[in-house]
Amino acid sequence: MTDPDNFLVRVLARTPIATDTLAFFLERPAGFDFEAGQFVSLQLPDFDAPEDGSDDGERMLSIASAPHDPHLMVAMRMRDTAFKRHFSQCALGADGALVSLSPAMGDFVLPEDPHQPLVMLAGGIGITPFYSMLRHLQHQAASGKAVPPVTLLYGNRTHALAAWRSEFAQLCADLPRLRVLHVIAEDEGAPPPSRGQDAHVWHAGMIDAALIQQEVPDWQACRYYIVGPTAMVAAMQDCLDACGVPPEQVAIEFFAGY
Repeated sequence: MTDPDNFLVRVLARTPIATDTLAFFLERPAGFDFEAGQFVSLQLPDFDAPEDGSDDGERMLSIASAPHDPHLMVAMRMRDTAFKRHFSQCALGADGALVSLSPAMGDFVLPEDPHQPLVMLAGGIGITPFYSMLRHLQHQAASGKAVPPVTLLYGNRTHALAAWRSEFAQLCADLPRLRVLHVIAEDEGAPPPSRGQDAHVWHAGMIDAALIQQEVPDWQACRYYIVGPTAMVAAMQDCLDACGVPPEQVAIEFFAGY
């Protein structure tokens, strides 16, 4: 049953952002406020649920758009589930399908202190809240506000699975204190991994404690954010424990079952 506090909004558009990964643009209803990093519940009101109960037509999805954007955006890896088949084939635009959207939830948000260095550790589609956060910082910087130095370590199996590649390059151009390191587990050779101090670089392998210590200046003084599948989050927590990072400097968000 749809929550009475939810909003009914139309699906306006969808676009690929990486291999097997789509971004969906939704109407932003009047009075819908959120902080970068929060998530919503998205329900398909006319969803034909499988008889085996494997899918209820609802997903918790991070908001990928920034708080200043006129529309809302969510993104997901496309898998063969009833929810994703329905959502990927629905009508778009002014007469697009209606979906039920909850108010924004969650405390996985940017700190108030604009000076403490931030480290964002993302796996796969766990990049979505960080895209919102970084675009929010881009907007703040353009308005003349102070923004913290940020290092993003973004892990994927292949280069083609890295979402918003050109957009992250532009964010690096607009935010001189942002450095993005793509960490690719299966190095298939294109684009070639690079080393150095460029803002937007590629590294073959996995995110581990040695890489964090190598790539993050003053790594013990940073605030860390981790998003990804449960196993990835647990591995990153182990890495930070090995680095001696206090638990109170770490915020986590699990992306399970997507």
